[in-house]
Amino acid sequence: MPRHLFRLLKPRQEQFTFWTCQRTFLRKYATGLMPGHRSTPRVSLPNTPPQPTKHADGLAQLFRREAPSWITKVGVRQRLLRFGIPQRELPALLAAFACDVQNGDAIRFGEKTPSQLARLSHDISSPSKKLAIDQALTSFLYTWATDPRHQKSVENAVSRDTLDRMTRLHAAVDFTRIADSFPLARRTRRKLILHVGPTNSGKTHTALRTLAAARVGAYGGPLRLLAHEIFERLNTGQIVPLGTEATDNYEADETSNLDVQAPGTPRAVLKHGNSLFARPCSLVTGDERRLVEGATLYSCTVEMLSLDKRYDVVVIDEIQMIADSQRGPAWTAAVLGSAAEELHLCGEERAVPIIEALAEIMGDELIINRYQRLSPLVVAPRSLERDLTRIRKGDCVVTFSRSNIFNLKKEIEEKTGLRCAVVYGRLPPEIRAEQAALFNNPNSRFDVLVASDAIGMGLNLKIQRVIFETLSKWDGWMEVPLEASQVKQIAGRAGRYGMGADGGVVTTLEPSDLPLLKAAMDTKQESLRHARVGFISTTIMDIFEALPRGSTATTVRDALLFCSVLPPSMAVMDPSAKEDETTRYIDSFSQDLTFTERALLLQCPFPSMDDQCKVVIGQMFSTYRDKLSVDLREILLDSGLLASLEQVLAAKQTNRTLSKPRQDLAGLETLHSVLTVYAWLSLRNSIAFYAYDLAVALRMATQEAMDYCLGSFSRSDLSLRPDRTLSFRVHPLRKPIDFPG
Repeated sequence: MPRHLFRLLKPRQEQFTFWTCQRTFLRKYATGLMPGHRSTPRVSLPNTPPQPTKHADGLAQLFRREAPSWITKVGVRQRLLRFGIPQRELPALLAAFACDVQNGDAIRFGEKTPSQLARLSHDISSPSKKLAIDQALTSFLYTWATDPRHQKSVENAVSRDTLDRMTRLHAAVDFTRIADSFPLARRTRRKLILHVGPTNSGKTHTALRTLAAARVGAYGGPLRLLAHEIFERLNTGQIVPLGTEATDNYEADETSNLDVQAPGTPRAVLKHGNSLFARPCSLVTGDERRLVEGATLYSCTVEMLSLDKRYDVVVIDEIQMIADSQRGPAWTAAVLGSAAEELHLCGEERAVPIIEALAEIMGDELIINRYQRLSPLVVAPRSLERDLTRIRKGDCVVTFSRSNIFNLKKEIEEKTGLRCAVVYGRLPPEIRAEQAALFNNPNSRFDVLVASDAIGMGLNLKIQRVIFETLSKWDGWMEVPLEASQVKQIAGRAGRYGMGADGGVVTTLEPSDLPLLKAAMDTKQESLRHARVGFISTTIMDIFEALPRGSTATTVRDALLFCSVLPPSMAVMDPSAKEDETTRYIDSFSQDLTFTERALLLQCPFPSMDDQCKVVIGQMFSTYRDKLSVDLREILLDSGLLASLEQVLAAKQTNRTLSKPRQDLAGLETLHSVLTVYAWLSLRNSIAFYAYDLAVALRMATQEAMDYCLGSFSRSDLSLRPDRTLSFRVHPLRKPIDFPG
């Protein structure tokens, strides 16, 4: 069996490789959180009294042994040079630091809390031990250099200017008092109410009803699709405010993409709106703003939630995203910085310990409400044994490649006569919702869904059985196994309560995958270890300003990775080859931009795995650098991306079948991504990216064309070649498209 799949069957073994006292200590503090939290620890081990003194001594021995070789490494020296330490001063600085490490003055382990020691021990006991030691020593260097107790040693080694620069960088990445960065929230007496449970448990309904009853409030979710739904339902009066009851004349809405409603509870989401319940609500997402006059409620993606307002109620959805390497910092900022009297956090049980730790840091009251799944979910005793003829109405086949999705769609339709709707990440949220509606509608004749993990969040689906085509996915660089939490979230979409299914079933296409699925479903979910901090706008700007002028995005990212000072409950992003490539790509054309402009590019949400999209967005950024103004018409005409849009819209006008819908759809997906990025930039710099209305109009036309394209697939166009890349060519524009306006 492949090693990466075997991990799902065999529980992870602890890899603590240092002293016996280290293992003993970690038995009690394995979660790396504040001591005394109420939840089950991440690693369940027999209780053994910790021995912090021996533990600290072991760590001190390790770093005394590592420091002399660390200061001589070329990579370390080059990195510190990029951070602004002059070449002539670097040897003396490193020598002084190494000397103080040896005598115990540089790293005072005796002053660290048990949780800090446990966190450090866990990090250096991981498979990436060398990286963890490098990060720790770099962080210790900056902490030592800026500690007044070592001022004399440091000033003998470096100039005042160098010390000032090190002090500014250390302050920019010191997250030990990050909660104090949100003074409005700290001046607010807050109550945190955590609603946790699996998919299909009804955990969000009370929170949304509380929001609908609030004088001033906000919803922050992970997807534009969910933000749109909350926006529309609040404005139309489809969410019943808490304290108000809907009579029997009002029908509950089973098509909602929100979580299901528990039986016997008051109706929360209505099928038809009622003006008595309507609340004016504005929509704020990364690429769209709809400001409703007089609105005191806001529906946002989490990144766009304003932390400069006072609220009565804020609802943060999918709170487990707080541990996500890329987007997690936005959830952390929302939890720490929302100035709300009631902060409702909805998500998975595994988020409980980290929220408890944050609540303790902030001194907030915390109430935990737990919910159980409302319909049963079972693993089938047999797989489909590679036989697609066993697929039946109400099935969802899950795979993790765009190519595989369309290949499976073709093969299922050929072998069963059932039509397939499709859902995957590169489809716009609006198109995903339309495909989901086709699958849910019993009269649409789309009886099967073929989808990626995009179904795991934000879509209401009448799935009776989830079938995993594979239990691993391509992450852009390699094939990686699904985590148990990912398997459970996707599997949980089967048997949605109240939608006609008595319960859900989950199975696999391949017989060899079924034991892995059972093991994943039986695995007790590990608690989240860290809330993520890092790449939010203020932090990026502080780092840029502390580094030498002209520093690259790669240097900013390295400063965050290597110099950060973190409380035990927090972590920065995980280093990855994908992120390295993205920052190097930004560096390739951003040398002449200001700090503010570079910070903007680092947060720009463009799809790094779409090479054509990267090229066009690179042209957009280069044009801005050279002209300080970006003509969207010119960019699109030069790229040739309008060809697919033009061809599909022309075919739709004449009701003509597309000869190559797969190729056309790929081009439209790229065009939609480019238009979304332009709209995102326009909302942040409307002078340079001035064609917002054009971008929105073209994006709507693109969605219309994509919808037609999905309905035009011919079987002859679909090959069974299982490729992992998006393959298309750009057609030259034969005639200009009619631009709106």
